Amino acid sequence: MNRKTWKLLLLGGAITFVVLFGMEMSTSGIERIYGPLDGSRQYDYDDGDQVYANETDRRIAELEKELDDIRRIAYGEEFVGENERLPGMPVEDEQAAVNRMADSTSGLLQTASSKGIRFVVSLFDGLMN
Repeated sequence: MNRKTWKLLLLGGAITFVVLFGMEMSTSGIERIYGPLDGSRQYDYDDGDQVYANETDRRIAELEKELDDIRRIAYGEEFVGENERLPGMPVEDEQAAVNRMADSTSGLLQTASSKGIRFVVSLFDGLMN
């Protein structure tokens, strides 16, 4: 083989190493924030009648409860169900259509990127084994 072929092989090997290393680092970072990708739970925090997947979820639930208590204190019973625009009409707890569509779109994009990463990893895994 000539010199150019060795350079291209070395460059291809370096690019492959960088891509695989980056994917491993991003996967471990995602798992550290969102938990394991395969759906299994590493942590179960039992807080009375509720079980949280990790400490962050438990803390978020505590803060949301605290925020509701503060709103009840600040606004009184009006916060519970009084509609400011239309007195006497119940408050709708449903999310806006835009928010529902944005949530479903973000879920779709997250699933597509996760499956794309898994596909690329499976290709390289097949080549390595």
